[in-house]
Amino acid sequence: MNEMLVLRRADGELFTEEINGKQVIPLWSSAEAVARYKERNPNLITFLPAQLARVLRNKSNSIGGTGAEFFLISEENHDASLDDGRPVSLDEISSRGKYSPRDVRR
Repeated sequence: MNEMLVLRRADGELFTEEINGKQVIPLWSSAEAVARYKERNPNLITFLPAQLARVLRNKSNSIGGTGAEFFLISEENHDASLDDGRPVSLDEISSRGKYSPRDVRR
């Protein structure tokens, strides 16, 4: 997995979603997956993909008061449901290689 992508608006606001009662920042592992989800979720049209960088990781602490969690979106979900994936930690994101998109399960 070479890239981790988030969605953000032109003003820098990150796309967040409430999943299972928690505020999360969805992550995608490829630009192709982002494009597929944007096609099937019109509410994402105002957001642009951006590589997850240290600056974006630091922003997560200010979202939702206690900090939003990161949520790796499944690439195998053909209906592009935003709640199909799994939570991931910053450590797991940093290590990048301990998991692959195929490991994502709901």
